[in-house]
Amino acid sequence: ELPRGATGVEWGTDLSFVGVYVRALLPGGAAEQSGLVEPGDQLVAVGGAPVFDATFDAAMTALATVGAAPTLEFFRGSREELLEAVGRETKKTGTATVTVVDPSGRRREIVVQPGANLRDTLVNDGIDVYRGTTAWTNCAGHQMCGTCIVDVVDGAAATNRKSNDEEGTLNLQGCETSCRLSCVTFVYGDIEVRVRPDREGGFFGSATSGSAW
Repeated sequence: ELPRGATGVEWGTDLSFVGVYVRALLPGGAAEQSGLVEPGDQLVAVGGAPVFDATFDAAMTALATVGAAPTLEFFRGSREELLEAVGRETKKTGTATVTVVDPSGRRREIVVQPGANLRDTLVNDGIDVYRGTTAWTNCAGHQMCGTCIVDVVDGAAATNRKSNDEEGTLNLQGCETSCRLSCVTFVYGDIEVRVRPDREGGFFGSATSGSAW
């Protein structure tokens, strides 16, 4: 048991923002004094509730809302070892699969290395992520035009989080909350995406998108 808000732990996560581990112990803190926690330990449960597969934000919320001296459970080992211990299948090859659904419903799978840029992955495989004239007027992945929108219909937790700028650009175009700008999306696990999804507004910068220049 460690006191809430004073655990003496600096928490960390990877770029997928799923799963939490002990990045460091603060000198003289409760965790260090307990002698039970070490850097690298994986946070498994908070107050009996599992968080081993929770997002970083969800795990921090769980820590903030439990009792004054919550019981924290840890796993000593890598995240891969933790997932194997709880019966979750892990990719031993260190790859991720992007399943792409085009507007006609056809499906295609692309195997990538974790951390791959989603737009580059799709474009390099000959998949068109643009609508209409934006096929010729886009910024070629330089994060300027806001037109390479895809809908991440499954596996969003295996991508990086949206920035405020990305969220604002998508909101201006009437996109669903599951939509992403593929040029700023990075893949860390299996996902499924729908390309050229329908949306209420036009492309970013057009008169119908609410964001005309």
